[in-house]
Amino acid sequence: MTMSSEEFHSFDLSASDEDFELPVELTKRKKQAERRSLPPKRPRRIYPLSATLNKASSPVLSMPETSQEEQSSQDRSWKPLPRTGRRALNSGDKAVSPKDIYDSVSSGKSDLLTVVEDWLDYYKKGREQGLLVLINFIVRCCGCQGVVSREMLDSMENAEIIATLTKQLNQESARYPLSRTGSSLKRFRSGLCEFAHMLVRCCRSFIYDDYLFPSLFSLLTGLSDSQVRAFRHTSTLIAIKLMSGLVEVVVAVSLQLQTVQWRYRLEEGKSKEAQDSERLEDLKGTISELLENKEELSSMMNATFRGIFVHRYRDRVVAIRAACIEELGVWIRTDPEGFLNDGCIKYLGWMLNDKESVVRLQCVRILRLLYQEKGFIGRLELFTSRFKKRILNMVMDKDYEVAVEVVKLLLQIHQSNKYATQTIIKCPEEVIEFRSVEEGLQEEECAQIYSLVYTTNRSLACAAGLFLYTRLKSMISSDNEKDINSEFIQILISFHIQSGLHEQGIYLVDSLWDAVDSELKDWECMTTLLLQDTGLVNKEEDALIELMVCAIRRAADPTPPIGRVHVKKGLNVKQKKTQEHSRRRITAHFIPLLTQLLAKYSADARKVHFLLQVPLYFDLDMYSSAQRMEKLVVAALRCCALHLMWAKVTVPSLPSQDEVNHLKKQACSFCKICQVCLSLGQAEIRDQAFDFLCDLLMIYSPKAVISEPALQNLYHRPSDSLRAEMAGFLLDYVFSDTDDMELEDQEEEIKLRQKKRNQLASFCKLVIYGVIDLTAATDVFKYYDKCFQDFGDIIKETIMKTKLINPVLSARTLCLTIQQLYTEMLTEVVSKKNIDEIRHLARKLALTFGNNLVNACKPLVYLHMDGIRFAFRAPQEGEEQYPNVAFLEILSEFSFKLLQQDKTHLAGFLKSQCPSALLSWQSVSVYWRSLEGTAAKLRDKAEAVSPQAIPVVKHQKTTTRGSHATSRKESRLDSSSIHGGLPTPTLTSTAQKQPRIVACTSDVLLESDIGSDSTELESEDEFSSGSQMPDLILTKRSNSTEDDKEPSTSLLPPMEECDVEQEEPMSDEAESDSSSVPPSTQHRSVFELFN
Repeated sequence: MTMSSEEFHSFDLSASDEDFELPVELTKRKKQAERRSLPPKRPRRIYPLSATLNKASSPVLSMPETSQEEQSSQDRSWKPLPRTGRRALNSGDKAVSPKDIYDSVSSGKSDLLTVVEDWLDYYKKGREQGLLVLINFIVRCCGCQGVVSREMLDSMENAEIIATLTKQLNQESARYPLSRTGSSLKRFRSGLCEFAHMLVRCCRSFIYDDYLFPSLFSLLTGLSDSQVRAFRHTSTLIAIKLMSGLVEVVVAVSLQLQTVQWRYRLEEGKSKEAQDSERLEDLKGTISELLENKEELSSMMNATFRGIFVHRYRDRVVAIRAACIEELGVWIRTDPEGFLNDGCIKYLGWMLNDKESVVRLQCVRILRLLYQEKGFIGRLELFTSRFKKRILNMVMDKDYEVAVEVVKLLLQIHQSNKYATQTIIKCPEEVIEFRSVEEGLQEEECAQIYSLVYTTNRSLACAAGLFLYTRLKSMISSDNEKDINSEFIQILISFHIQSGLHEQGIYLVDSLWDAVDSELKDWECMTTLLLQDTGLVNKEEDALIELMVCAIRRAADPTPPIGRVHVKKGLNVKQKKTQEHSRRRITAHFIPLLTQLLAKYSADARKVHFLLQVPLYFDLDMYSSAQRMEKLVVAALRCCALHLMWAKVTVPSLPSQDEVNHLKKQACSFCKICQVCLSLGQAEIRDQAFDFLCDLLMIYSPKAVISEPALQNLYHRPSDSLRAEMAGFLLDYVFSDTDDMELEDQEEEIKLRQKKRNQLASFCKLVIYGVIDLTAATDVFKYYDKCFQDFGDIIKETIMKTKLINPVLSARTLCLTIQQLYTEMLTEVVSKKNIDEIRHLARKLALTFGNNLVNACKPLVYLHMDGIRFAFRAPQEGEEQYPNVAFLEILSEFSFKLLQQDKTHLAGFLKSQCPSALLSWQSVSVYWRSLEGTAAKLRDKAEAVSPQAIPVVKHQKTTTRGSHATSRKESRLDSSSIHGGLPTPTLTSTAQKQPRIVACTSDVLLESDIGSDSTELESEDEFSSGSQMPDLILTKRSNSTEDDKEPSTSLLPPMEECDVEQEEPMSDEAESDSSSVPPSTQHRSVFELFN
């Protein structure tokens, strides 16, 4: 019986999943001997493939061509071709055993072609024995140690054989070769699949002998239906691999049939005289034989498909289901004429709903391969319309690998419509076939994929980015490259705005980065759209700036955004070179244009926020000394400072805690940036950073929010390092000598002096308002004498205002200033000139206490006691004995402002602190004379005058006469009992940093100090620990009474009746000092600078 080509292709492989049985299964193997007694069939002639066949389309091993005479003399026996190095068989050869085949397959190192040929030679000697070896090999592959004997093969049916093997199988162990893990599984599975493929290739002549393959498929079908997983899994894998080989044979037979039919038609078309009747008869017989072979192959394939695949594609074992789907894809691509139909590909659609991601992934990958073939699109029309909804839902698959493949598949489905359209134009005869092809995806369906560009998984986001890029490019109608980029950017801006996911542009850019060619790197096009009037509205400008900055970041730093999973780590050499080249391009393009962009959008905080991120990705080595870089940084600092100031002013009355923390964090970050800028070599950047720091610290100071309860946390305290940098800036660039600087004219000199005065006044304002501790002002007070001509009025006004805030703390700060100068002098060369300079400064600082000695008595006592303790502090390691004794000569410059009773008590304090051996030293004698200079005269007068004649101080308390003098003395001495340790703030110069020896004094307390007031100790502790300044009160304090003894500031100690502030006239000496202040024609008013 023969079957035509049309009948073969109409053979239904897509029938229902009902059970079936092969004819050979119904017959016992013992009856096969009776079949052998039947008359043999006509010998088949195997014709080779045409020489013009494409080997890529038919990988089946073809036989060499033979002449017609040789073909007619061929019988059913198959003679293997001679091969170099092949072992010749003789009577002494060892028999092939199942163990040998199993070991060769498991090792992964043997030549399986040689193994199959050796078995084939053994099979030719006796097919029953050869089949038995192959069956036992399959049983061993299942992990069963049982053996199928010749008697079992002849007397039992397949079901009985399988039942016997099941009993012999070790049921306790669930392990079998295909259940292994790691490399051993890969080697065994690969070897087993290759062995099955080689078996079909080498046994092509035995496919039609009605014995080998029917018997083999019959056994495999029974094993695949077993309840034992090892039998079911192994037999299914071997069966579908054998069927893949049969599909290749069918394709080869079909091509051979087409070739013979073409030759037959060619010979038949000749005239009767030219026709070769014998050749026609041979060709006709060959066609009949090929059709018969095709029918037998079709029968075996149909039985295998319906007996094994239809049942095992839904097996409970994941590996079996995945293997079935994988081989189905191989069958469809190898023989599309037989398998690319709705009856077969429906299994792919059904398995898209499998609960295991491995099976779903296998289905999607097969579908991608099918949609890549343009010739398959028409046949996939029904499948697309039926399963498109399910495929769209799979973009949200929990397995990211599956979702990535689905997005790529949807892109192919969407692009398939273009091919259908082109086919209609180029091939008019196919219009009917493709006219009903449904368009790709609708816009609503595409929207499900667009949102994936913001997902955290980078592989899925990039796949969605490719889909989005393809869709956006399809909307562009221009042909010019520049216009294409501009139009693409505008379309991308519209998409970003419509997505509603603002502040997520970095994720969108990262998703598109691998897909775009040059659009996101066209900086010129982007800046042109921003700087020129291109009709962009405010929202579009915001989106464009955000996308541009994100693209700059992605080009300069390939690190994925925060939260986006990225598997690949590190950059190769090529990627590093690309990154460096991108940085250079960004720097060269944006250095001249960024200042223009900042100037245009300086009023928009959001735009400035993004634009200020651009310099972070510059290659600064290219323009480290360029003037335009300096201007760019200055513009960036100005925009940041104005934004922070305006944000502080416009903060809502009841802000949320997040808003307060965010603004506070921004202010802190800006202060850190300005701190770095203070050490730069560019003067304009350095000066602007200092000015912005002073203004910002004032606006974000604690006193600025004291009246607003909702903003109590919105302040920023400068760190110690920042205070040191700011003080160092004053030392290096304000108090530095300007004589060495080359100035063009006097006007430049005046401008420079005025700029320095403004900078000093800004720093002093921070001290006065308590933003910076008063102890940090010591580096300013040091230059009161040296720079008196330029800055004397500012420094004196600072000293006077600090006296209003806390007189004691102000006086002790002046003493600390002198101590620091003296300590610095000791580290250098000690000379009379240096000591004289310090004494002259001390004399000028003493004049700042004015003529009202009653108000200044207490601060002066604190100042002298700190100085005495400093002079007699214990020496440190490596120092000589009492190195600071000479400081008493400098301290004597403040003695003329003391009241006589204070001098007397300070003289006693000096004796208690000074060792007896030092009383004869010159410095001690000089200071002693400054305290005792008028004491003898006053004592002589006191003896001549009665106690009742001593005048009583105004507002003196009414106490017992006898105890008044004693109480005042004790109170005076007690109030002066403070710790002598004054920490010197560590100030680091920004130009030249030298080590300094910090002056410290011992904390020795006199016995008389024990009874001192606690309030004074608290004041002294605050001074020593560098605590914040008290509130500024510029109004004159009222006289203290018994009812109101509280001072105007909480940090001041209780004042005696003699400590009442009064208006003090300036002394003649002070007036003479103030006469040297520069006239107002050169400088602004001091009050103008502070206000």
